[in-house]
Formats: sequence, C-alpha cells, structure tokens
Amino acid sequence: MEAETLWNRINQRLMAKIIGETSYEGCLSPEPAGNGRYRLALRGHDYGFRARYSCWGWLRVVPESLTRDGRRATDATQLVIDAQHALGMTDIVLANFLEELQNTLAGDRRQQERLAGLTAEQMLDLPATELEGLLDGHPKLLANRGRMGWSQADLEAYSPEAGNRFQLRWLAVAPSLGGTHVGTPPLEQCLEHGEHAALVRGSGAAGHWPLLPVHPWQWDHRLQAQYGEALARGLIRDLGVHGHWFQPQQSLRTLTNTSVPGNCDLKLALTVLNTSAYRGIPAGPIALGPELSQWLWERSREDPEFARAGLEVQRELAGSHIPHPRQAQIEGAPYRYHEMLGAVWRENLTGRTGLGEQSMLMATLMQCDGRDRSLIAALIRRSGLSPEVWLTHLFDRVTVPLYHLLCAYGIGLVAHGQNLGLILKDAIPQRLALKDFHGDLRCVDQPMPEKAGMPAHLLEGLTRLPPEYLVHDLITGHFVTTLRFISPLLEDDMGFPETRFYSLLAERLRDYQQRHPELDERFQLFPLLRPTLERVCVNRVRFRLGYEDHAERPNADLGVPLSNPLLTGETP
Repeated sequence: MEAETLWNRINQRLMAKIIGETSYEGCLSPEPAGNGRYRLALRGHDYGFRARYSCWGWLRVVPESLTRDGRRATDATQLVIDAQHALGMTDIVLANFLEELQNTLAGDRRQQERLAGLTAEQMLDLPATELEGLLDGHPKLLANRGRMGWSQADLEAYSPEAGNRFQLRWLAVAPSLGGTHVGTPPLEQCLEHGEHAALVRGSGAAGHWPLLPVHPWQWDHRLQAQYGEALARGLIRDLGVHGHWFQPQQSLRTLTNTSVPGNCDLKLALTVLNTSAYRGIPAGPIALGPELSQWLWERSREDPEFARAGLEVQRELAGSHIPHPRQAQIEGAPYRYHEMLGAVWRENLTGRTGLGEQSMLMATLMQCDGRDRSLIAALIRRSGLSPEVWLTHLFDRVTVPLYHLLCAYGIGLVAHGQNLGLILKDAIPQRLALKDFHGDLRCVDQPMPEKAGMPAHLLEGLTRLPPEYLVHDLITGHFVTTLRFISPLLEDDMGFPETRFYSLLAERLRDYQQRHPELDERFQLFPLLRPTLERVCVNRVRFRLGYEDHAERPNADLGVPLSNPLLTGETP
C-alpha cells in the first residue's frame, strides 16, 4: 500500500472512531439523513457518512464513506478542530490533544504497515507476543497511542506495534533510600547464567542492595536527571545493560521475555502520558500484589465454580518501588513524580498453557486483519463449531467467572481486553487468565471479602467501594470496553445477530444464577440483568481536565444511562 493511501486509511479509521465514541459519550449528535447515512454539522462544515447503531447505542461509522462538505474526508485532526466546541475543549486542550492524535496516527501507520498482507488466519498462527504487537489497543480511547514526549525513534525502539526487542538497564539501590520491596524477585528469569552474581559483585554491595531493572527510555528521559543526587552520592549504582531481551506488550510498560519464552513478565515504570494517565508504578499496590494474587490463585483452585471454568491467575511474584527523596516530601505533588522508579515481576501467560493450547489477549477477539476480516470469525471457523456454541464456551469461561468473583467474593476487576488472557485449544476457549492487580482490583465496602477468607492486612490496603460502584468495573471494563467491540464483528462476518449475542450471554448468566441460589442476595446487590446500565465516558475526561498535573489519576465521567443489551437487544 502506497504511503498516501495508507495515511488516508488510518485517518479515516480514526475519524470513524472519533465520531462513534464521542457520539456514544454524548458529545456529538449526528442526524439521520436517510438510507443509512448521517450528517454532522461542525463549525460551518457538513460531515456525512454511512453508519448503523449497535445494541449499545453506539454509532458504527463506515470509514471510507466519510465526507466533509461533499468531498472525501481523510483528516482526523481537522475533524477534531471542527468539533472543538462540541467536544468542550479549550484551545490549550485542543492543541495538546492534536499532539496525542498525531502520535496515535504514527503508531497506527506502523501497525498497519505490519498488518498489510496478513490474513486473519495467518495472524492467529503467529506467536502470542508477535500477535499482541499487531493489535489496535484500547478501542474506547481516541488517542490510544498518544505517548506524549515520545519521538519516532522511541516508537520504533519501544512500541508494541514496531515489534522490536531490547535489553534492560540494571541498578543497585541502597536500602537507606527506603521504598517498598515485596516477594523475592526471580532474577534468574531475567538474566543470563552467572550474570546475577556478577551484578552483585559489580555493585560492591555484597548482595544487600536490591537489584532493579529499568526501562531504557525511563533511564534516558527521567531517572538519570531526577535521581541525579542519589546517583552522584552512590546511593543508586548504575550496573549497565544486561540480561535477556524483552518485547513490549500492548500495555507498553509490561514486557515479555523473548530470550526464554515463558519466563516471567516485567512491568516497569514508564513516565509517559498514554491512554489517559502516566504509566508509572505506584507504591501502594506493589505491597499487596504477590500475596493478593497468591490468595486469588488459591481461590481459583479451591472454588468449584472457578475450577469448572478453569480460571487461571497470573501471579505477581515480586515488586519494588523506590520513592523520589525530594518529591516524596510533597504530599500533593503530581502522581507521576511518585511513580518514577519501580518494577513488578509477574507470571507469563504462555507459562499457563498446556500441550496443544494457545494463549492470546482477550483484545485479539476485537481485532481485524488488514482487509477488515475479524480474528474471532477466523477462530470460530477454525474450531468447526457454530457461533452459538463457540460463544457459549467463551461466556462460560470468561464472563461467568468474572461475575462469580464479584458476587461470591465482592471483588471487582477492571477487566478490559488487555487485562484478560484467553487460553484456547483447537481454537475453542478453554480458560480465562486474570492479571494486573496493580491498582485495578477493588473490594465492596461490605464484609463479603472477609467472609470469603481474605486476610485483614490485604483488605486494609485495598480500595473499598459501594456495590453500585464496583459493578461498574465489570460493566465498563468487560461489557462496554470489550464485548461491545466483539459482537458487531460476528454480525458483519458471520451474520450472527448482535441481539442473539447478548441474549445468549444473558442466558449463560441466568444459568449461573440458577446454579447458585445461595448467592441470590448478591445478585440483587450486583445486578447485571437490569433495564439500564451506566454509561461511562473516558474521552470526556480528557476534554474537560486537559493536560494539567493532578495529585491523583483522573476518574471517568458518567453519561446518560443506556439500555441494557442483555435484556433488550434492541437497536435504537
């Protein structure tokens, strides 16, 4: 595909996403123009396009149908400029947002270059890490590859869509700097034979100082200057670049070991503004991660419902966080300054698979190839099952365990497509794998977790929320952020109606409820089968708050409630 054609394609895809998501969030109001076409008046310009509504009241725009004042439209940034006032952005916010959009287009171009010529079937045969680098990423967020401060060279070196590998820099940190250190880091899974002992000798600390890997971008752009005093005084010792080679996952700061596939993943602080927040490593969740994930892993082995679904847990093995000696003295400092230096060691998803099994992110089911053919349709055809039977396997092994975690234990996860792993055999869903307890796990503010045996010292460190807030995590993270983008693909590629997709899901949830009459009060506490659901809006937060620093990470807005597709399945 020639450069200009590719550029037009990625712009039109982003324009379709911008109109669809901002309409869903109540910012834009396209008007029907007949025969499946819509028009949108923005700042004296007339946008037209073909589209249809999904069961979620979400307008699915056909990218190649977009026009501006009657001419083909291929400029996503111009669309946002035209929509500035409708989106509620000041000039300052708009200018910054355009930078994020243009970074996103650069990443999209790299991804689409790699997708060119690959069929959905070929993509499914790729190794899990390589496939992950070809995914679109968070579908709700408009600037999902915003990465403020990254250069084109950084994109090529460290982005998942570039698919390149790199080694890590290692530091030895004086205990006098304080910090949080939990678990025993499996350093032998990150370093070549004999390197651990050599690093300890090189540190001159006789093994008493923790060894910490850091992302090369973080070292170059943050740590050398911001921790300059500690480096100058020898409280942090630079041991150089060593160890295995790693490749970035979709989450950017989480890395997969490519030297020894199956060895632990590493999650490293990366002070880059991306998908609404800086991607640092906060101290609080680190202290809980290993023991909390171990407790969940034990529940996955003991609970009959989890055993029935084959639930897996990617345990956090260890974690470290080093505070900044000066920023730590400023309680209300922007959160990014408190999260600059840290690491989490986590089990790898590939290590949870058995003979003949294949692992992938749940986000894979939202993906299309370079010709817009969906990977989920390719999987179903490969399995030999009907869409209905295949989806029954999927819902029983993914959605039902997530709902059981909420109802039986009072635990909610932000279970979006990048936080859920899916294990398949013969292209059929077998098990769900949970990961990322790094701040994305909360408990209900009632004694359910205590009754389920969660230790008090773990509960003390978790955020506790009312039931109506906790059920948002499942609705928003799983239904709205994941299933909303899967169901239309099956209607497009296999003629399987969206209405049936959600009525089948409702049947599987009711079947689960009938198996557990003892949890009836919990089902009332966490209702999924109710007439309306909360509409959580993430892009509006960026438009409203802009790019100023904040002491805490931003929270989403709530829009007009939406009709529950699990009950109605009706198209607006």
